[in-house]
Amino acid sequence: MHSSPSLLTELPALIAQGRQAAQDAVVKARSSAGTASSVANEVAPNALVHGDNLDALARLYASGERAKLVYLDPPFDSKADYRSRIHTRDDSGADLALEMHTYTDRWAGGTADYLRMLVPRLVLARELLTEDGAICVHLDWHSSHYVRVALDEVFGREHFVNSLVWSYRTGGASRTSAVPRKHDDLLVYRRSDRFRVAPLYERQYLAKSFMGSKVDARGRFYVDTILRDVLEGVITLVDDRGGEKVSDVREVNHDHEVSDDHPGNAASDDAGVHEVSVRPVLNLSAERTGYATQKPEGLLELLLRWMTAPGDLVVDPFGGSGTTAVVAQRLGRRWVSADASARSILVSRARLDGLGATYRLADATVPAVLADRGQVEQPASDNASNQPKASAGLTQRQASAHQLTSDFNWADGMFTLQSIPNASWLVEELGPARGQPQDTAARAAAGSGLGALAGWHVWAGEPTQQTASRIAGAWRNARGNLATTARAELPEHAAAWLELVSLTGARAMLRLDNGPR
Repeated sequence: MHSSPSLLTELPALIAQGRQAAQDAVVKARSSAGTASSVANEVAPNALVHGDNLDALARLYASGERAKLVYLDPPFDSKADYRSRIHTRDDSGADLALEMHTYTDRWAGGTADYLRMLVPRLVLARELLTEDGAICVHLDWHSSHYVRVALDEVFGREHFVNSLVWSYRTGGASRTSAVPRKHDDLLVYRRSDRFRVAPLYERQYLAKSFMGSKVDARGRFYVDTILRDVLEGVITLVDDRGGEKVSDVREVNHDHEVSDDHPGNAASDDAGVHEVSVRPVLNLSAERTGYATQKPEGLLELLLRWMTAPGDLVVDPFGGSGTTAVVAQRLGRRWVSADASARSILVSRARLDGLGATYRLADATVPAVLADRGQVEQPASDNASNQPKASAGLTQRQASAHQLTSDFNWADGMFTLQSIPNASWLVEELGPARGQPQDTAARAAAGSGLGALAGWHVWAGEPTQQTASRIAGAWRNARGNLATTARAELPEHAAAWLELVSLTGARAMLRLDNGPR
């Protein structure tokens, strides 16, 4: 009787292949260092990287940067497809709900192929860590057991630290085939025994006095206990016992102070504590972006407080909705977030811009760069391999073929985006959300065509250059609204460029030769 080989017997070869793939990626990164495309798309703190995360990790490692924490939230080997929900509006102001394919978590060779993808990234993540750094791999029941064995091989079993549990009560569940699976596993491994966590304490309120309990200003009995490895619901975090105080965070982020009503940093009635919600991001959540598999900010806040300090570098190779970058920015950490999805980059940019963050966009896909009225200006590149792939977003060929243009008015210091003619092709990857009419995407692109846009930005200088500065623009908000007018003062002698970002995340740059009129 023939049986397929055990995955455990394949694991040594998978680990060896992963080490070789990681080494090859580093060699490639070092060989391309200093080239025009490498300099233009440098991976450095604080950078949002659009492209292959293996390449991004290798380039960051080759640059000499080292991270205190690498947080990976990869696909889970779930054998499912994931879609994001997007809200926009037509010219009448009617709300339109759309969906787009975000990513596929299906592997032709099964779990073995899944591990072939993941292991090289685990190897590079280890090399990228400081001696006192750690990796945290966020998984669920599908393949966490296999990944843990792989991590034992890559890091050494003696460097296992924790299997943190993120517990929740949402989502569907089988009634009879299994006990409902309601938690994720966060596997933590250290680079060396120099790694330490900063103890966190949670406040628990009691119905009556108990041994060692205290009384707060409102007469409530409470105890402060060390935060354990099971995270669920809303945690009342004590600020002045271990770790850092909320005031410390504000000092780090003095340019963009976090308000007390931020969902991940909410003030309580008692000084010295604040609530951190690790509840899943649901439809009514203030954090919700519509991006599939979005993680709550509170979960990342706890991880960063446990394992990093202000100024440390945090790396997220599977950036998704940008939660790691957003929380790192808010807590005064440096960060690098990478993702191959153009929609991921769009969502991350909108959230970071909402914080007033300063960051670098390293876009290995090279967005279309156009002159007025659709004439294509080819960006500089070292070889043909640096040209964008159609799946990565808007290419020069696509933009030229459809004669992408924009009608606008720029006078008296105010810029108004008026229309995007022939915008129907910008929504070709979108379909109606459940319960929506089949023509929903077409309605988004009809009329002015502005319903096909996720955002627009006016730049002083070419946006792909480090010296460019954004002088105006807007992102569509969670309710689907997009501001189309903003104050825009162009510095003297600066060239004006308009960046258009579609709902799918595709980008195009239009040179505005005339400037303000």
